[in-house]
Parts: sequence; C-alpha cells; structure tokens
Amino acid sequence: MTIETDHAEWRRERGVIDMHTHLGIDHLDQAVESMDQNNITKMVDISPNTGERFDELMAAFEEYPDRFAAFGGFDFDGFGQDDWLDRELERMENYVEAGAVGFKIHKALGMEYRDADGEIIKVDDERLAPLFDRAAELDTVIAFHIADPKSFFEPLDEVDEQWVEQGWWWGDREEYPYQWWALIRQLERVIGRHPETTFLGVHFGCAAEEVGYVADVMRENPNYIIDVSARLPWFGEQRADMVRDAFIEFQDRILFGTDFAVRDPIMLGVPQGFDPTEEDIEAFFDAHWQYFETEDEDIDHPTPWVGDWTVDAIDLPRDVLEKFYVTNAERYLGI
Repeated sequence: MTIETDHAEWRRERGVIDMHTHLGIDHLDQAVESMDQNNITKMVDISPNTGERFDELMAAFEEYPDRFAAFGGFDFDGFGQDDWLDRELERMENYVEAGAVGFKIHKALGMEYRDADGEIIKVDDERLAPLFDRAAELDTVIAFHIADPKSFFEPLDEVDEQWVEQGWWWGDREEYPYQWWALIRQLERVIGRHPETTFLGVHFGCAAEEVGYVADVMRENPNYIIDVSARLPWFGEQRADMVRDAFIEFQDRILFGTDFAVRDPIMLGVPQGFDPTEEDIEAFFDAHWQYFETEDEDIDHPTPWVGDWTVDAIDLPRDVLEKFYVTNAERYLGI
C-alpha cells in the first residue's frame, strides 16, 4: 500500500511521468509491473544511447505503446576531426525522426572525454555549438549531466569512502582538471550562449546543493529547465521554505524524475548495494510522494544509502504537482 497524502487518490487516478530512468531492453515487462504498481504512466530512458543500443531500445518500446520514450546521445569518439560534426548532426536528424525526445550529454564531458589532440573537452567548447543550434531547429531538448554532488570532488581525506568505491571520486586534479564550480560555470555559459535552445539540467540543474544558484540561472535563462532525479537528499537538506519557493516560482520548468533503473541490478536512484524487492521499490516512490505532497518534518529521503540524514517535506499545491508530475514532461519532451 502506497503512502496516503491529500493528493494520493488524485495522483493514482492521474498517473505520473518519470522522465529520468534507465531501462534494460530485456527488463521492460518488469518495468511495466513496477510502473503499474506505483502509478507511473510513462518512463523515459535518459541514457545517452547511440548506435545499435538506441535502435534496439526504440524497437523494443514498440511492444509497449505509450509507456516508454527515450533520449539519444552523442558519440564523442573522434571529436575534433573533420567528419565528427557532420556525423553527429546527421545522428540528430535520424534520432529525432526515430522518436528521440532529446539528447543526453554524459558527465564525462569536462572530465573524461578527450578531443583528437588528447585534450579534455570543456563543457563550453565552442565546437559543440552547432549541435545546440540544431537542437533548437529540431525543437528538441539537450540534457546535461555535468559534474556530480560537491562531495565527490573533495580531497581524498575528506570524501566519503563509498564514492571512491563506486568510482565516483573526482578529486584528483591531475586526472580531472576542473573543480566542481568550474564545470558548473561552464554549463551556465553554454545555456546563456544559446537562448533559443532548451537545456535540461538533470539532477536539479547539476547543482542540488546550491538551490539559490540554480534559481538564479533559471531566472536569467528562460530556456533552462531542470529535473529532480537522484538529488532529493541534497536539495532536501536545504531550508524547506526556500526549496518550496523555487518549485512555486519555476513550476512550469521543473520535471519529476527519479533515476530509477530497471535492469540487472535494479537501481533505486543510486546503486544501493542490495537487490530491491517490490516493497523496496514502492518505498522508494513513497518517499518521493511524502516529500513533495506533505509538510512532514525529519523524514527519510528516497536513497538513505547515500547518507542517513533527514529532510523536511515541501507540501506542493495540486496545480504545481500537476505540472511537475505530468504536464511539464508532456510539454518539453512531446510525450
């Protein structure tokens, strides 16, 4: 039984779009079961898929009408060579025609992807600009996952050991030249340079610990939208009234997503170190409903395996929930 709130019955009847998920081609039946159990009407795979992986996923979705959608990705192999841009522009045309709802750029940009000369590609490298301009022409979204939580960039003696074990420690400046703020500012410059392109900053604008900063960037750039996936623990640590005000102010530009992955193994937002049951999956979604739909204090966030702190819920109004859960995804992703 899912958690009861003042909006629970309405939400079950209305259904919710989870626009930030990762789906295994061989696990779509399982995904539908979880969706039906938790009143999720549609899931969007936001992995930066290319090539056969993209083609096979889109073909698999045809067996489940109106339940799934997907982003495409870019292949950074050969970046800087003469034919790279033409290849990726052609990919954009083909993927949009095939039904892609946007294009996802992985966090390896700015940290791992290298150009033909062996240099780290900056997030705001101007050689990427034609892709963003073409996205505007195609009326499609460019989603960025840049950086990671701030703590992943701390010196080794300060960082939580689990981030090292997961391969998520980015604190070695010799290997990863850009500090957290440098990457975030690079993204901000991209958004400002292309006002006709809709950019999606996943994981609460890639800066969940800086709610005020994300709000400032959104005020300055009407083309910038965000999702909340896998960062509720971090923005939920901030003052509930400040977070709620941001959701009210930007109610037309914040999308619901969880980073739920239905594959082997299932992932509840982040790797949790155990194989979740149906009850675990339900509790994962319930924690989201409790946070967004109640005014409860000191509640558990959806991913306690990243840290056992509590958060205070933000009690969003029904009309804001309607946009957040459903209509913003329909509007921006065309689903």
